[in-house]
Amino acid sequence: MKKYLLSIAVLMAATISFTSCDDDDDSKTCPTPVIPRYGVYVINEGSYYSQINGTLDFLGYDVAKGTYSMTRNIFEDVNGRSLGGTPNDALIVGDSVLCIAVADENRVEFVNTTTKKADAAVSIDNPRELAYESGSNYLYVSSYTGKVYKIDMTTRTIAGESEKVGANLEGIAVAGNKLYVCNSCSSDYTTYYKNVVELNASTLAKNQDIEVVDDPVDVINAGSAIFILSMGIYDDKDKPATVQMLKDGQLSTIGNATMMAYDAYNDQLYMINAPYGGGDKEYKVYNLKNGQTTTFLTNPDIFSPYSLAVNPVNGDVFITSSTKNPDTGYADYTADCKLYRYTSAGILLGTYDCGVNPGTIVCDSYYQK
Repeated sequence: MKKYLLSIAVLMAATISFTSCDDDDDSKTCPTPVIPRYGVYVINEGSYYSQINGTLDFLGYDVAKGTYSMTRNIFEDVNGRSLGGTPNDALIVGDSVLCIAVADENRVEFVNTTTKKADAAVSIDNPRELAYESGSNYLYVSSYTGKVYKIDMTTRTIAGESEKVGANLEGIAVAGNKLYVCNSCSSDYTTYYKNVVELNASTLAKNQDIEVVDDPVDVINAGSAIFILSMGIYDDKDKPATVQMLKDGQLSTIGNATMMAYDAYNDQLYMINAPYGGGDKEYKVYNLKNGQTTTFLTNPDIFSPYSLAVNPVNGDVFITSSTKNPDTGYADYTADCKLYRYTSAGILLGTYDCGVNPGTIVCDSYYQK
């Protein structure tokens, strides 16, 4: 449920055209697929317990028609191999490399955003979340080893690793020469921690612990502030999922949410609260300029929200959702899911099929540079 670069606006792209060829007809030459340069990537985690590998879907934009079209499982189609088990997070470095942390395969993949082809991966034990700051040469990776790793994006090698600063490290963000990483829980998932670790981004030395709500899992650098999302204690109503803001050294509570995404276009934070075990869902927006929280959507036709992202170019909002199991009535975590696209005013623009457990949305745009 996890982290993000976004953009789509006026995208220079060609139309997707995947054409199958008859293997028995030697007279035909199979044309090379034309893949849009820009669009929205959906990273589907798959299911570890059901042995469903993760996949990469791509919502391409046809600038001539002004339409979007979804290409399913584009990583495997282009590269001839599976993405692997539990791709947990992704982001784009510069404007040319989609980086994907694939936890079960112990590697970080690097995908060319023009060709969609994968380059040589970097091996890291159980990578979870990724962080990158524009203009930097380093990609930061949190891991369930309890360490943070630093990848040199020029050489695609590990340039450093921290000491063990926690257990199951989750969300990570970089802000200047500071790194913030969430220390979620113990390796056996029995103890939930309450600290975000601040590190020196250059040396990876630990600066301090920041005490937050139980089970921090996500952290976002919003420029003027750092936002931290903690899941709380699932079966304790007095400890709900909470978003806190770190600004000028002070920590304050913004609201309750189980996922969040920063909107760089309007300088605001989108929050969805979909509590574990059901209950009413809330779709809110916190405005960083005036400190006000308003409602974004009221009772949308979204069964079980799974991830959230916002296009920083025009403010469009993307939400993925699990689908309903017809037998149990609950979310089906082994079935394909949905991607919804809204305007910032809450108008539904499109609905698209996507893979199993779509935990990360990453958008790539020429105009983000």
